[in-house]
Amino acid sequence: MRRVVALLVCSLALAGFSFSIQSQASKSSTMVALAQSGRVIDCEFKISAQPIIRESFGQSVQMSQASVFLDQQALSVELHHQGALKLEKGATYSAKLKFSKFANHKKINFRAITVDEPVAILGAGSNVFQEARQAFVAATSSVDAESKALVLGLAIGDRSQTPIKLAVDMKTVSLTHLMAVSGANCAIVAGVVVFLLSKLQISRLIRALLTSLAIFAYVSLVGPEPSVIRAGFMAITVVMALSAGRKPHPIAALGFAVLCLLIADPWLAVDYGFLLSVAATAGILVLTPAIYSRLSLLVPKYLALAIAVSLGPQVFCLPILLQLQPGLSTYSVLANVLAEPLVAPVTVLAILACAVAWCLPGLSMALTHLASLGTWCIAQLAHFFAALPLATLQWLAGLSATIVSVLVILVILVWLKSRANLPKFLAAIALVIVLASTLLAQIPIQKLVGQWPPKNWQVVQCDVGQGDALVLRSSNAVAVIDVGREPKPIDDCLKELSVTKIDLLVLTHFDLDHVGGLDGALVGRSVVDAIISPFDDPRWAANKSLDRLEAMGANITVAGEGTSGKLGQVGWRVIGPAIPSSQIEDSNDGSLVISWDFASFSVLSMADSGERAQQFVAAKSLSWLKRLTQVKPLILKVSHHGSADQYGELIEELKPDLSLISVGAGNAYGHPTSRTLGLLERLGSKIFRTDLAGSIAITFTESGIQYSTSGRG
Repeated sequence: MRRVVALLVCSLALAGFSFSIQSQASKSSTMVALAQSGRVIDCEFKISAQPIIRESFGQSVQMSQASVFLDQQALSVELHHQGALKLEKGATYSAKLKFSKFANHKKINFRAITVDEPVAILGAGSNVFQEARQAFVAATSSVDAESKALVLGLAIGDRSQTPIKLAVDMKTVSLTHLMAVSGANCAIVAGVVVFLLSKLQISRLIRALLTSLAIFAYVSLVGPEPSVIRAGFMAITVVMALSAGRKPHPIAALGFAVLCLLIADPWLAVDYGFLLSVAATAGILVLTPAIYSRLSLLVPKYLALAIAVSLGPQVFCLPILLQLQPGLSTYSVLANVLAEPLVAPVTVLAILACAVAWCLPGLSMALTHLASLGTWCIAQLAHFFAALPLATLQWLAGLSATIVSVLVILVILVWLKSRANLPKFLAAIALVIVLASTLLAQIPIQKLVGQWPPKNWQVVQCDVGQGDALVLRSSNAVAVIDVGREPKPIDDCLKELSVTKIDLLVLTHFDLDHVGGLDGALVGRSVVDAIISPFDDPRWAANKSLDRLEAMGANITVAGEGTSGKLGQVGWRVIGPAIPSSQIEDSNDGSLVISWDFASFSVLSMADSGERAQQFVAAKSLSWLKRLTQVKPLILKVSHHGSADQYGELIEELKPDLSLISVGAGNAYGHPTSRTLGLLERLGSKIFRTDLAGSIAITFTESGIQYSTSGRG
């Protein structure tokens, strides 16, 4: 124990020292001064990562990590280039750059934007691994596009050809790890190489060196993904232990790999790919044997092993997964049990095909076509299980989800590993309570005792978690305002409302919690018209959203203040952003604020406009809005999930009769805030929150505004 404590203390000290040194290096005084001054300077830079090309409002932007040479230093920046020249990884250029600082949890804290067209100084040179990748992609044959995408993903981590529908369904059933290279791929490569080398009469040291070289080559081929680096480092550690004649301890090897990598790059501690890789490996090493020993007494050993290998890592990954997606995947264990036997043969065939693609492209095509039969089966499994009812179980979210899921892991460990009867009994009771609570949470009480949704609904605030999605209907014409973060919640809501055609789709701005679920709204439905924010947003979400709408054949309009139209019998008008375009600072400032004039009531959808943006709206449209609301009730879709960033004077003047707050249960932002809730309560507004009530339907009848909620179980 003393050795363990000493090792841990030394590791933490080294990691802290590394973090301090690298943090200081990434925040050089030169870069800080340039970012603060806003000066444009001539300098040289080298592209150090493969550029990502994004389109925004018809403009192409290349984004990449680059090293800028200043004061005899190579300083890392996030480079943005908008121009005709296609940047190449490894090439060196000269250009005028403008620097700015941005806050994030990564090592790079500065952004550099090219002001003029870069001039190439030194080419990228030849890269044997890049050429091998290109040869493999060119020589890949498959059953269909989906199976080809999975072959490329499993073999070399190329996800560029993955169809959106496949990606959504794979995520729904927790098969996303099969869309890219993971630690399991390194283990398969190492295992195959060790097996082949064992047939040769060579020393253990030579065998270990050749195996390590093969692992290094594979990691270089697929790229430095955090999960691959972790797996490769751990595999080399085990191989070296074997070469020294010592029995390897996988848990110790995992710990050693994690310590070394975190000392080298402390920012891996906040990388989801790295965290999931470590947690999954720990689950296999710690939980899988215990689960297998229990299950093998009840079911055949091969089935017990398949379930244990699938369940162990999923349990350990639960606290991390709940930060990336809402709810629990209902059929994940079954889907993984059926898919996992296909992974090893597909991976081996694909890697062999990659090895011969350069010199024998015909053989590579044959091998990849054979491998695609397995990936076709995986794709069909994903589509089948994702289409089943209750594919996602409602569960906690945010910090509460993390705390409870960690406690669940501890309880499972006690139940599986404790030798005393009392702790095992108490752990079993706790697990039964958690399971029963999870199942009861899926029962839609309001749907059982009442009618949901009401047949004559006019306004529905869909429950999409920490995001926005509002649906309006008039004379069977439907408008959808934002679509939440994930595809499934908005898809489920629109299915319940029997919406098959969207006459007007409004994307108020391109934050992910407003547009991330776009595919859920589009798949299986048609879109006639779409309006988008006038804010020039360079982020990939804008590019992806516009591409999807164009592919749907929708008529896209960049809306601005004064843009208006009709939805059935309802007139609508854009009243924000009212800020001059030159003064819009971010996407929230650029959110579309829209007034909807129903015959018997009005709706004001505020998107994520903050206090400053609302002040401009009030200055230009308050008199008009007050005349509108004086003669009919007002339904306010409260801005930004009920955050404190509200212009209270505007809300006080409007005095909304009913306020809708779209917010995720247990979110980490503290939404809705007591300030906003208190303001609405003082005005006597009826408040509905999706985190408490689920989806909310509003209907105006002769007796006034009627509401109905779907409930959250």
